[in-house]
Amino acid sequence: MIIKIKNLKLKTILGIHEWEKTVDREIIINAEIHTNFNKSLITDEIDDALDYDEIVKNIKNLIEKERFKLVEKMAQEIMDLIMSDQRISKCKLEIDKVGAVDCLESFSVTIEQNQTNGR
Repeated sequence: MIIKIKNLKLKTILGIHEWEKTVDREIIINAEIHTNFNKSLITDEIDDALDYDEIVKNIKNLIEKERFKLVEKMAQEIMDLIMSDQRISKCKLEIDKVGAVDCLESFSVTIEQNQTNGR
């Protein structure tokens, strides 16, 4: 089964320049989470499913409490959070930094990780 988190929009301080350290910046997070934990297809019970609401809450909490200079580091911290659940076999994560460069809508970083072989 694949669970997708699409266009999670958050505001955070993110950047290396002094002016970026004082301005909330919009980021957009997309994740494709693979799992074989699919008992919920039969039982219709949340205890038998990956709780995507909990995953989103955990991502929001991380973004609220941590400050990152680089999107790359932020992506890896979010990936570590997601992959800490052993029921997840693989994750592909993309983070867009909106308005990062003049004339661009956004700049993005994409990383993938498997439970068995790491990064």
